[in-house]
This record gives sequence, C-alpha cells and structure tokens, in this order.
Amino acid sequence: MGRLNPCKLIVLLLLIDKNYSASREKRAGVNLFTSTGKDGNATLGDYVDFSSVWGLDYGNPNPKIRKSYDFIIVGAGPAGCVMANRLSENPSVNVLLLELGKAEIPLTQDIPTLFLYQPSTDYNFGYITEPQTKGCLGMENRQCPWHNGRGLGGSSIINNMIYTRGNFRDFDSWNASGNPGWSYDDVLPYFIKAEDANLRDFQFNGYHGKGGYLSVEHSPYQTLLLSAHIGGAQRIGLPYIDYNTRKQIGASYTQFNTRRGIRWTAARGLLYPIRKRKNLHVLTRAWATEVMIDANTKTAYGVRYTRNKNTFTVRAKREVILSAGAFESAKLLMLSGIGPEKHLRDLGIRVIQNLPVGETLYEHPGAIGPVFTVSKPIDGNINIDAMINLPNVVKYLFGKGPFTSALAEGLAYIKTPFSPYPTEPEWPDVELIEVAIQTGDDPSPGAQNFYRLDKQLLDSYFRPLYNVRAFMYLPMLMHTRTKGSLKLKSSNPYDHPIFNYQYFEDERDLEALVYGIKVILNITSQKPFTDLGVRLYTKKVPGCEQFELDTDEYWRCYVRILTCTYHHYVGTCKMGPATDPTAVVDSRLRVHGMKQLRVVDIGIVPSPPTAHTVAIAYMIGDKGADMVKSDNGL
Repeated sequence: MGRLNPCKLIVLLLLIDKNYSASREKRAGVNLFTSTGKDGNATLGDYVDFSSVWGLDYGNPNPKIRKSYDFIIVGAGPAGCVMANRLSENPSVNVLLLELGKAEIPLTQDIPTLFLYQPSTDYNFGYITEPQTKGCLGMENRQCPWHNGRGLGGSSIINNMIYTRGNFRDFDSWNASGNPGWSYDDVLPYFIKAEDANLRDFQFNGYHGKGGYLSVEHSPYQTLLLSAHIGGAQRIGLPYIDYNTRKQIGASYTQFNTRRGIRWTAARGLLYPIRKRKNLHVLTRAWATEVMIDANTKTAYGVRYTRNKNTFTVRAKREVILSAGAFESAKLLMLSGIGPEKHLRDLGIRVIQNLPVGETLYEHPGAIGPVFTVSKPIDGNINIDAMINLPNVVKYLFGKGPFTSALAEGLAYIKTPFSPYPTEPEWPDVELIEVAIQTGDDPSPGAQNFYRLDKQLLDSYFRPLYNVRAFMYLPMLMHTRTKGSLKLKSSNPYDHPIFNYQYFEDERDLEALVYGIKVILNITSQKPFTDLGVRLYTKKVPGCEQFELDTDEYWRCYVRILTCTYHHYVGTCKMGPATDPTAVVDSRLRVHGMKQLRVVDIGIVPSPPTAHTVAIAYMIGDKGADMVKSDNGL
C-alpha cells in the first residue's frame, strides 16, 4: 500500500479500527465503540463531535442532575477522576463530577505516537505564555505554549504519558515544611496501590504494584538508540536504574502510562470501570464559573456552572472539591472571592478570603535538542512519513511496532553544579530525555504547533534532516528557581488567565540546562552511539551563528532560542500551614479559613518536583480521597 501521509493514516485507522481495535481493547478491559450519544451542547465543532459516536462510555451523558449532592468535584483530570471513583465507592454517598470538556475519542487518543497532535485539538485550553525576553525566542511571538488538558481524563488525554513519581526528598521536604502526612513513606503506598505495572527487570523490586487502575509499562517498541542511551550513560558513570525507587541518578527505559501500546488515561482507568454506579453523575461540557459561598460563615455550599448556554446551580451537602488543575482551580477560587485581596478588588470581585492564590507558579523549562544524525542503518523510521505504512499499522493493531511508542523512549537523571540543593548529591535537578526522532521529521504542522516553533526556524534548522535518520535529546530542568504567578484577566470566567512568568529570570536555570546538554554530548560520544554512526548535527541554529559551535556561549543561545516547556505547572494553590504566608491549603487540602472547600490537584504541590507531574496528581487524588472520607466519617 506504500507510504501514507498522517491524514491518510487517520482515515485508514478509522476504517479498520472497528474490525481490530474492539477485540484488542476487549483484551485490555475496554470496549471503545460504545456510543455515548449527543449531549446537546451547541458549540463550535459540536456538529462533528466524534466523542458522541466513538467516545468511551462513562454512563448517561445527560444525567438528571439532582438539586444537591454530598460531594461536587470540579474537574475530571487525574486527581478528579480518582476522587470521583473513590468517593462513590460508598453507595450511600452521591457524587457529581463536573467537567468542562468532553469524552475522549478512541483511536486518535489511543496511539502514543500521535501525542504531538493532541494539543492541537479542543482537548487543550490552548494557553500561551506572555512574550518572553530571555527564552522562547524561536517561538511564534516569543511565546511558548502552555498546554493544559480538558475533557474526561484532563491532561492525561494530551500528554506524552511519561510516568515518573519524583524523588523521595521531594515529599520529605513537603512534610518537613509543615505538611504532616506527606513524607515519602506516607505517599509511597499510594503510588504502589495505583499501579498495574508491567516492567522488565523492575517488576518485583518492591516499588511497583499489580492490579491497580493505572497501567505502567515500558514501550512495546524500542529503537537501537535506547540501548545506546543506556550503554552510553553507563560508560560515563550513570547506572542502569529504576528511577521510581529511592535511587534516581542514572539512566533507564521510560515508564509510560500505556497498556499494550494504548494510551491509558485517567478516565479510562478510573471512570469507565464504574460507569454503572447510580450514585455518580458525570456531566461533561459543564463550565464551573463560581463556587457558591456563604460569606458570613465562609462555607462553600455549591457550584454555579454553564451548559448549553444556560446557567445552573447545584448544592453540596458535604464538600465542594476543586480538582480542575493548577490553572483552573486557582482561577475558580479567585472568581469566587478567594485570592489576593487587592487583585480581586481591582477586578470588582467581592473578597471573601484573602489568600495568595496564584501567587506561586512553577514550571519545568527545557530545550528542543541537541540533535544528532545516524549514519548506520538502524531502522526504517527516517521520518514520520516513512513510519506510516501498512505493516506498521497492522503491527499496532496487535500491540507492536513504532505506533505503540511515545518516542521519548529513554530517561537519565543527573545532578548539576547549579542545583539549589548542593548538599544533596543524590538529588538530581536535570532530566535528559532521549527521543527517537527529531522535530523536523513531522511533515504536518503537528510538531510546529506542539512547540509553537517559528516556521522559518523549523524549515531552516530541522527540515533539512527530513530524509536523514536523526534523533534528539530534550534536557528538562526540574528544580527551577524561576517563579511566576497567575492572575485573572477579568471577572469574566471565560477569559484566559494571565501568566506572569519569564523563563530564565534566574541565570542558574539556564546554566543547569547547558550543563545537561554537555552531559548529553558526553553520552552520545560513547561507543554504543558511535557504533551506530551517531554525530552531533553541526548546523547552527538561526540566531546563534555568531558563537562557536559546542561552546557554552553557543548552548546558552541555543536554549534561549529553542526553549521548550513540559507543562508541569504547580504551586498555584500551594499546600502549607496557616503560618506560611504563601500557602492556600493546609496539609489536609482544605482551603485556609474556609469550610467545606478543598483543592485536590497538582496545584497544591509546594515546589518544583523531580518528576513529570501526572504520577503525583494521581497520588494526590488518592490521598485526598482518604482525607475527605476520614473527615466526613465515611
């Protein structure tokens, strides 16, 4: 059948997936093609709403909403899905889960390799940073994208499925800063309980679980570059490890939230199995605009939301729980009168509780590259177009082949001299991600949109390698010193927030990434890579021509031009004791000074974690559910 472009691939898979994928998903525990029906929301794109035809079945898409529920959960991301599952275990408790987005569409969301295209859909809020001065200089208007998922599953629908829990020191530091119950020993059981792990070498080391809701596996497909990555890292002193144990410095295969090469979202793992529970209502396309609060008693008693261009209210008898993510939970608190007093008054919002909502915001910065060429024949994956052929499609239907890979196949963790924790030699601050392709291998606008790359830069720097076997690394800084904030643009709940965040405000963040690039160059200069004919791509990135290649000055310029973001936003509803002037919630995730109101999502994380944040979000949901149950006598 020959090669196919990405559009043809999607059409081909749509035609054949009904014949093959249903049986495959039955083996994975899910029937993808149960129709959910139209939900009647007449918004742009609704008239071709494939989620209503092929979306996963999460029960009645238009449940008859009660006047009140015991618990109202706002947001169906990883933490929100856990909360909905765990709280509705008790049949005497009624739970309403409100989600702004819609059900995920099987097929397009299933295929790990297609993660580059997910942020271009309406499953993404489409946020962008303010124009940057020291980073993102090669992006359109000098603005990096800040992808943020919406829909049943939240960002687990659009992320690249990497599963890393973090370093034990992350959690011990939370505990030591006035958050009892959040030490590593406290949270590890939640990580283990959640997992249904299928891992080579690490399955039985005591740090992984079996039978949980969250599928964790190594990719069924791996290139020769991955074994070279691990071998090269070992030659420079980075051991082969399971980074989801207490030891993190080293290199390994990436652990993914996939099952047999299928994306495993929060909704698929947590909502689909309980879709028949009568005491749980899941309402999609419901935009929460306000938490209803009694200003005299400072008690949350319900939620106002819009759906089908109409406004509704629903009451909570026990608690309102915000699990809408670092951005949306903070935004909803401020719209409801909980936030920085002056900021709310300036916008004409009645102040109920003066708290530093949104005044802490951290993100993990990185860079796209460096890029390397491969002169030896290692596979047929010269570019995305070459990967798209009938044999690879057939392999995918049986859980094999390159489409089962999310491409970021290998990780390594290192400690740089610029770490904010110099006395902790085993606490890494930079992650190195080996990616089996390079950005210019995608012939569609997908990769360009994913990074917001300037088209001229993409065409001049990455596209010349389109017909050359090439790959890249992505260095990611985990312990960034740069701190930003989130503000409301207006009192209009539909306006995007304003992100006051400037990359590399602290030069040490930049230096740490440059150090990481030099470690990458060391790894790729080792025999496992040179045996494959791997060489550094020597074309200079536009804007850095004045610097000598492979010098610190050049790499500083490179990182500023090709800045990328990993969409790991934390801190906006920071957890901490009442004595902490930067804290929004206490150690039991209750909003300070408020009753019957909690935030249970990644926004409560106090500092930049040594992890991709989705694993932590699941843990927070699980631990938060136990807290809610305990505090309500359930």
